[in-house]
Parts: sequence; C-alpha cells; structure tokens
Amino acid sequence: MSFVYRLITYAVSWFAYLGFMASYAQLGNGWLPWHFQRIYNAAEYLKLNGYFSSYGFTVWSKCQACGFNIEDWADEIYLSAHSIALSPYIALNHFGGKEALEFYGPVFDKLVIFIAAVAASELIIKCVKNYFKIPVYFVGVSSFVLFATAPWTYKMLIASWHEIYFLMFFLLGLLCFSNQRNALACVLFVIAGFFDYQWGAAVSLFYFLIVFATSFTKESSVLKIYFPPSIVEMRHKLFMVCSLLAGTLFTLVLRFFAAQDLKGAGGSSFLFRVGVAGDDIHNGGLLGALQFLGGNRITVCFADYSSGNISLNLLDGIAAYNCSLSIAGMAALSVLAVGGIFILLKKSELSTWVFVPLMFAFLVFITILQQSLSVHLMGYSYVFSFIFAAGIISLMVYFSQFISSTALSLVFFVPCLIGIVLLSIRVSMLTGING
Repeated sequence: MSFVYRLITYAVSWFAYLGFMASYAQLGNGWLPWHFQRIYNAAEYLKLNGYFSSYGFTVWSKCQACGFNIEDWADEIYLSAHSIALSPYIALNHFGGKEALEFYGPVFDKLVIFIAAVAASELIIKCVKNYFKIPVYFVGVSSFVLFATAPWTYKMLIASWHEIYFLMFFLLGLLCFSNQRNALACVLFVIAGFFDYQWGAAVSLFYFLIVFATSFTKESSVLKIYFPPSIVEMRHKLFMVCSLLAGTLFTLVLRFFAAQDLKGAGGSSFLFRVGVAGDDIHNGGLLGALQFLGGNRITVCFADYSSGNISLNLLDGIAAYNCSLSIAGMAALSVLAVGGIFILLKKSELSTWVFVPLMFAFLVFITILQQSLSVHLMGYSYVFSFIFAAGIISLMVYFSQFISSTALSLVFFVPCLIGIVLLSIRVSMLTGING
C-alpha cells in the first residue's frame, strides 16, 4: 500500500510541476514549434511514401508546408535515427493526423518521462534501503521530485530525444531484474535498444568489456557485482547483453544498407561527432562535453540571440551575473551528486549493477563524442537526471548518520531539498529557444 501512496504523491507532484512551468516558464512545458515541425515532417514523409521506404529512415527537417516527393528528398534522408525510435509519433500521425500528433505527442512524452521518474525513484529506494534511517516515503518522493524538476528533464519536455524511451525501458528492465522477472526484463532491454541504438551499444560495451576483463584477470567473482543477482549463469548474462544489443545491431545493419543505396543521405559522420573531422568549430573538448553539468551553457547569460549583441546596461549586467551564479551553482551540485553516487556505490551492492553501466556509457559519450556533447546539452544529458537524483539522495542519507534524530534529519533536509528544486527550476527557465 505504501507504493500506492508514493505513486499518488508522484502524480500530484508531476502535475503541479507541469502546471507551474506552463504558467511561469517562457517556453512552457510543451513541444517547441520547430521540434513539432521536425517530428511531423518525419512522420508524414513515411506516411506518404511508405513506412518501409528508405529502409525505414526518414527526413529530419524543420521546413514548413514542404512537399514530400520521394525524389526531392533523396539526398536528405537522415540516417542517425531509425523510424522505430519515432514509432509513437508515427502512429499518432497515421491514425489522428497532424492535429493528433501536435496535441497528444507532448502528452505522450510527459507520460514516458513520468514513468521513468517513478522507476528511477523506486530503484533509488531499493539501492539505499539497507543503510538509511530516513523514511521510504521521503526518499521516494524526494528522488522523484529531483528527477522530474532537473533541467535535463525539462529539455526533454520541450524537445524530446530518443533517450526518454531508452531510459524508461532500461530502468523498468532493471526493476524487473531486481524482482527476479528476468524474461520480462530482457524484453524491456530489447525495446530499449531499439529506441536508442547508441545507448544500447554503449551499455552493452560495458558488459562485454567487464566479461572480457574478468576472464583476462581471472577475477570471475567480480562479475556478480555488475550483473543483476538473479542472473547467475554466464549464458544468461550473455543473453541479457544480447537483448540490449539487438536493437543496436538491427539499426546499424539497416543504416549500412541505406548508406550504400541512398547516395547523399544525411547524418553526421563518426569523426564529426567526435570532433576530429578537420573543421570542428563546435568541439569544446572535454570541458565542452561537460557543459551539461550546469544545466545550460553559460553563454545564455550574456548573448542576446535576437540581435547578436551583448547588452552592457546595468540591469542586463545584474541579470547576467545572477544567471551565471545559477548555472555555476547547478554545476557544483552536479559534481556533488557524482560524489554522492560514489558513496552509494561503496555502501550498496545493488547500486553497482544499477548505476555503473549507465555511468560507463555516459563516460564513453563524454570522452569520445566530444563535439556532440559540446553541441547538444539536451538528449545525452537526460540520463544524468537519474544519476543526479540518486547522488543527492545518497548525500542526504550519508549525512543523516551524523544526526542522532531521524526527525531532526528531515527538518534539515526538507529546506535543502526545496532549495535544490528551486535552483533546478530557475536553471530550466534559462533555457533558450533551441533547447
């Protein structure tokens, strides 16, 4: 029954947050016009030309009232994402048309993010329950609110990426593994990999490397730490990894054939995403890739994108200064949250197989796809909302051991939690029109 109470509170908190952002955030809480146009164009192109045309790949353009003659778009097919990842929007457009997509698309995204936030909160409870004295209800609700209001989550409300589906199915899969529902968990992993082949590949790479490393170093006992306890036999471990990798392999095979057959098809090359293609003005290196820690680029505090000028009057100077403080404060909290994750990994064995694969995948993107991370503060960083929420909760649980009274712990933690949530909302409100 306690889960029911938590779920009700999750839902109330979610609707309250959405209502607040709809009223006070300049960008609201729904899709930005350019994002809707891009999604609609992708869905409409397949609707008119066949859902299996172009190997299931489609256009990725913001153009309005543009024709979708297949010959005119031969050089504009986007190969970085397969239509499977757009299937919910394609279905809405197919059965309800443009109006249904425009209305229900953002609603569907909000539902997906809500489910991911619930799964994240329940996983965090499981990870800390063996060593905390804070009430489960407080841990769950705090985790949910931290995840839901994080600036990386807000960016997915106004212009979603495929990561929202990957994270939802992946976290649900982890929950199933923790409850020994292994078959269902593997099905969820398959779906997660189909929705985002990059994350599926990166997480699968971790599992393959840990298997290889342990066999090479003869530390086979380490394997049980990084795989769900319900997965004991090696063949079952490999089946779990292959489940996650299935969607990745499917997408990459189709992309290979599409690249051979569709000459001039779009999509950035691997070297361009890395930032070593020869002309890489958007590559900020490792520091550029870590900009997401602040929730927004610091440049949003100084540049007037409508005129291209930097304002020098007093009020704009005050605004820029306080904006910079907000983003710097968010970055500092993010670093503390990462520290909290390491405390959690040390205290909880369950947290190891929950967080380490995602953290490894994140590290791969940060260190290798430096230009992509420098350019896109949305998308890749959405997964960090889960890490952020867990890290902050871990710090609260850690410091609670130095306070003799549980009631006193809550008295001090509630203002801290409110302050973090308000900062997250403040940083979210600084988000620009391009996300």
